[in-house]
Amino acid sequence: MSDLLEDDLEFRGGTLQLSSENANAEARRNQRENTSNSNTQVNPSVLSGADSLTSSSSSFADARQDNQANAQQENDTVRTVYPRYDMPFNKENIKDFFTFRKGVVENAIQECITALLFPEDGEYLGSWLLTEITLWDNEKERIVLLTSRLVMTIKYDFIAMKQLDFKKTYLDDLDTIVIGELVYPPSSLVPERNLRGVRLMWNKGEPLPMKTVWNPFSQDVPFLTFASHPIYWHKDGGIEERETYDMEIFAQKLQRAIENMTSSCCIHHSPIVIQSYLGITSLLHNKTSMGFFKVRGKFSF
Repeated sequence: MSDLLEDDLEFRGGTLQLSSENANAEARRNQRENTSNSNTQVNPSVLSGADSLTSSSSSFADARQDNQANAQQENDTVRTVYPRYDMPFNKENIKDFFTFRKGVVENAIQECITALLFPEDGEYLGSWLLTEITLWDNEKERIVLLTSRLVMTIKYDFIAMKQLDFKKTYLDDLDTIVIGELVYPPSSLVPERNLRGVRLMWNKGEPLPMKTVWNPFSQDVPFLTFASHPIYWHKDGGIEERETYDMEIFAQKLQRAIENMTSSCCIHHSPIVIQSYLGITSLLHNKTSMGFFKVRGKFSF
């Protein structure tokens, strides 16, 4: 939509104005057209993924409005590293993660590539260890493989070093990709994350059925949400050493893959709404990092 508005403004800027009267008339006409265009903009809740949930769209529109200035500034500035204001965990705690140990992630990813990718899956484009954020706002540690045809999400046991489960999402099925800040509805009591993410959607704007919304074990959720893995902020070295854990690099390569296809998938840069209002269970789950394999006292799980 922003591209359309820019093109429209450039066209009118080149119109020849013969008199002050014509200029005034042109200005009034432009004002009416701008008002009409603003009224026909895509609902922000659609861009943020709220239409796949069950809340009213007005609250999500307020969330986008509060973050619009920051989102626009980020779009205007090309950066490879985006800040997180609330750094997850600390240096000592992060050492308890099995994935922090040298060679563990690399070996696991190579095993998954060898065992799960086949020539018909397309050209291999990259692999990452990211944090998946579920419908119920729970953080999960996941290996993500990207090819020219699909995104593969893998649940991997980094203690026993074996694959537990995997899911393929074909790029042809995607209708919307959203890249931006992870936010909660204005009425939510959950503390802000101050974290960016990417959401892949294939629900075509349809709301989720109630049996999916209220079932924390449902496998029919028509979107995936990823953020950078906590190790990203604690890994020694430069950008190259941390890119395996960087959601931004994954989002960039995913966008290029979509652009190289004859796909109708839309890519938006806007806030991603996580529909969590009280979130006591998810706060406890995420605070204790239950979705990650780590040493927990005398136990490891």
